[in-house]
Amino acid sequence: MKTTLKALTLVAGTLFAGSAFSADLVCDVYPKGNGNAWGNGTKSCFGFDFSFGSSTSGRFYLKNVTKPIQEVRWSGAARCGKSSTSCGVTVRAYSSTTASALILYKDGTWEQTNTARASYETGH
Repeated sequence: MKTTLKALTLVAGTLFAGSAFSADLVCDVYPKGNGNAWGNGTKSCFGFDFSFGSSTSGRFYLKNVTKPIQEVRWSGAARCGKSSTSCGVTVRAYSSTTASALILYKDGTWEQTNTARASYETGH
């Protein structure tokens, strides 16, 4: 009985320790020219300019990471290398660009981040 309880405690502890929920995925949008950006460094960022273009640049990146990272598995619009903690993206005008990440830590734990959303509008 004691062995079963110890085993269950170990399994439950591993499952709950697997996701620490401390890291944040945030975004930045870089409007062209004299454009403005709001919310850079948060999970929802927005840019506006009068360039009349169809897109601008942006990035998603991890913030508040407290442990050494083994690998990052990006999803959504973020298509980066597994060792990258930052990911440049193209943010299309009048649509949202979203991303999230699964972080695998060197100590064997993992964490699924929030979904971050970058938006952009131009003078169309």
